[in-house]
Amino acid sequence: MSIENEDVINIAVIGVGEFGIEHVRTLLSLDGVKLFGICDQNKKLLSRVSEEYEVSNIYTDAEELLQEKQLDGVIIATDEKSHVPLTQLAVAYGKHVLLEKPIATNVEAANKLLELEENSTCFIMPGHMLRFDPGYVSVNKAINQASMPLQSLKLKRNVPIERFKLHARTHPVYMALAHDIDQLIWNTQSVPKRIFAMEKKITNEVQTPGIFFGLIEMDDGLICSLETQWCLPNEYGQYLDVELEGMYEGGHIKYRYPGDTLRIMDSQKLSQPDIQLSPEIHGTVTGALRNELQYFIQRIGGKQLKPVITMQEAVLGIKICEALIKSAEGQREVLWEEF
Repeated sequence: MSIENEDVINIAVIGVGEFGIEHVRTLLSLDGVKLFGICDQNKKLLSRVSEEYEVSNIYTDAEELLQEKQLDGVIIATDEKSHVPLTQLAVAYGKHVLLEKPIATNVEAANKLLELEENSTCFIMPGHMLRFDPGYVSVNKAINQASMPLQSLKLKRNVPIERFKLHARTHPVYMALAHDIDQLIWNTQSVPKRIFAMEKKITNEVQTPGIFFGLIEMDDGLICSLETQWCLPNEYGQYLDVELEGMYEGGHIKYRYPGDTLRIMDSQKLSQPDIQLSPEIHGTVTGALRNELQYFIQRIGGKQLKPVITMQEAVLGIKICEALIKSAEGQREVLWEEF
């Protein structure tokens, strides 16, 4: 694929829901990039976003957008069920893809995406943004430089209940723990040996569980615990309560995200604003999402970069997600050899 204007790379966003908008506002603050257009089937939402961010090229048909010859790459931030067909369409038209997590909600679909990339000149980049967060990068560096190997890893990701109502369409293992499972993959050199998990519903309105706990014994002996609970009170004051804790002989690593650095109490309400994901500083969006998008754009531009995240790793993550859900639903231990 050739880029017509080597000074400017044209990117479009497919899906302008909550996180698609974050991509839009971040792209608009980057140099050397043009937000070519946005696409969404929701005409009312599309109109509102295009007006707010002054985007002139709008599409309700993804194929119409992908046929545009000036377009170099796309960000797919739609619902998970549309990921495979949209990515197939994008690659067919020669566009590089940043595919939001989870890339899929079953192993079969994930393998289709991997095979698609392996047989294409385009690349598909999984959107595991935390690999571009300075805090998580520092954790990874500390683990790699530790005097002894990790013995255990505890990963927690709890969410206010109001967000459960927004995302209950997708199992919380895929929606939330996919981030933490990716951290497990990134920070270890092993694969699971056996898995056990439990889940619990928090409302009768939906079948999706709101509480999920998992235990994974890795092939090298490391033990990992995973937790996500989507029932924090809405008054909690922050959109996430996340923690990573690793232990090894003579060592301890602990990281909280988004952390307690900034706390604001006003009108009897506590808030802890985002200062890591995509905070705006003097009109420029910074943070982990910006770092991820810059990497994506540099790859499109042909810059030879060390791989930060691969499709093979993303597929491994989906396999672990599926094994955890299988264990919880079957109320039994699952052996990795089953996958």
